[in-house]
Amino acid sequence: MSIRFTFFLAIALLSQPTPSFGQKNAPPKSSLCTRQNTLDTINQQILGSRTFDKTIPRIAVLIRAADVLWPHDKEKARATFIEAFDLAAQDFKENGDVVGRTSASQYAARIPAPDQRYKVITAYAKRDSAAARKLTEQIAQEDLNNVDTNTSAGIESSRKAADKILSVAFTILPTDEATAITFARSSLRYAATIALPRFLFKLAAQNQAAADVFYIEALSAYGSTPMDQFLYLSSYPFGNTREAGDMPSTAYNQIPEGFTAPINLQRMFTQKLLARSQMALEMSAETVPNQRWSDQAQMWMALSRLEKQIAATLPDLADAAVQTRDKLYALLNPAVQKRATGSIGNDNPPKKSFDERVEAAEKLTNVDDRDRDLTFAITGSSKDETVERIVSVIDKISDAGVRESLANWYFFFHTQAVLKDKNFDEARKLASRVTELDQRVYLFTKIAEAALKENEDQTQTREMLNAIDADAARAPKSIVTARALLALAHLYAKIDTIRGIEELASAVRVINNIEKPDFSQQFVMMKIEGKAFGSYAAFQTPGFNPETAFAEMSKLDFDGTLSQAASFTDKSLRSLTTIAVVEPCLAPAPKPSSATKPPKAKP
Repeated sequence: MSIRFTFFLAIALLSQPTPSFGQKNAPPKSSLCTRQNTLDTINQQILGSRTFDKTIPRIAVLIRAADVLWPHDKEKARATFIEAFDLAAQDFKENGDVVGRTSASQYAARIPAPDQRYKVITAYAKRDSAAARKLTEQIAQEDLNNVDTNTSAGIESSRKAADKILSVAFTILPTDEATAITFARSSLRYAATIALPRFLFKLAAQNQAAADVFYIEALSAYGSTPMDQFLYLSSYPFGNTREAGDMPSTAYNQIPEGFTAPINLQRMFTQKLLARSQMALEMSAETVPNQRWSDQAQMWMALSRLEKQIAATLPDLADAAVQTRDKLYALLNPAVQKRATGSIGNDNPPKKSFDERVEAAEKLTNVDDRDRDLTFAITGSSKDETVERIVSVIDKISDAGVRESLANWYFFFHTQAVLKDKNFDEARKLASRVTELDQRVYLFTKIAEAALKENEDQTQTREMLNAIDADAARAPKSIVTARALLALAHLYAKIDTIRGIEELASAVRVINNIEKPDFSQQFVMMKIEGKAFGSYAAFQTPGFNPETAFAEMSKLDFDGTLSQAASFTDKSLRSLTTIAVVEPCLAPAPKPSSATKPPKAKP
């Protein structure tokens, strides 16, 4: 079985600012845009949320309302946050962790739904970190009481809990480092996961001294844990993009620019690894406690992968590391020796050119395997390969379904690569070859947005916007199409406010025709599924969710945008967009500034 699952969406994207124009803090000009009207409107949305049929949309409205109310009515805002958390806790009690699948295929990717408790905590932490931590402690105590970490299911639950807490830390790190570290510290009571080294490197990008201190705490917390947890601490001190063991989940770490590998932490980690290895050598044989790899095998792989770095920066430990590694190898049974050696050998496979990969795939006699390797050659190809060459290889694939989805995949991502080089004409040509209409609309929207930033001829931009509008009219009524129309409204508004409002109305009509519209995910999954493999990628949809789009449009036409918000049939969207439209009315009016200074008095 072969599965590739590539996320082009990093956690950092969650905290990126949304584009905006105009005076951000200036309230819109409208007789309806007053402080009291706004507070009354927000309180109406809180009350109205109690009529919702679904819990999760209600939680979203309560979080948003509480956040907006906080500077103006803390008591009401705090009560609203607690109401949202109580709902989220009840939802988790009834449903637990919910995991969706991209399809019914055996190779389908599993996408966990957000834990609503931590969505509330993340928003609350930005307003009152101490109160949010108390809620986290409440969850932690319940989890620790209900989880048996001696079982595989218990360990998995512990990993999920750590990931959720670290996701809070990730989100608030850019604006509140101290609180982020506090949350990250509370994750150390759970099993270590891939999120730990990612947080360490993210913190180091901002404050490496703080990251080094937190690493020491993590090393103390996980120093005696099994290797499939302990070795998540192997990448940070050496500044490596991956862990030294073969871990339950892996991802390439993004090393911050200017990162200095701390030799003192290298020494602490290596000494701990050697001490643990010495204890393992005292066992008479390899032990495999329900793990893919035994601790002894993981230790051998770690010492093998780190051998050169230990020799370079810790020469006094080099001989002990090599001798210990060799003794560990002798403990492994022949089958494990072969597998572990193969794993190490696959670390740096010889790089093959695109043509070499295609040639090797064509020699395979099994059709399904051939389709798989040809697919991976294309998804891993360089943007320098010509379109004609790529298309000729796609035509070699026997499975029509794979052929079609792969072509769509290639043109979708290749368009974005060309767009980065600001080659707008070529990007338009490539985007037109994307067969999925909603994805084509998405691409044209991105091209138009980039073209406007480069101050291209407005006539050409308007023609492209019109083309997007025509494509959107034929596209399936989906979340992607709706996002594209919201972005289109925003783009039109730059050159024609009236047309922008018309497009906003079109977006509302599309959304009203979608059953259970859900804009909570900021990405859409793409997939290629063959008989012997599955390949997946997540692409970020435009930053204009309904809330953002309506907030921006309200700066140009407050009354018209508020009217459009009221036309949503989905109650939660109606509430969320209404709050977004009226929120700027709580901003203080800008102070008048005198154009000229009064003349100085003569002596």
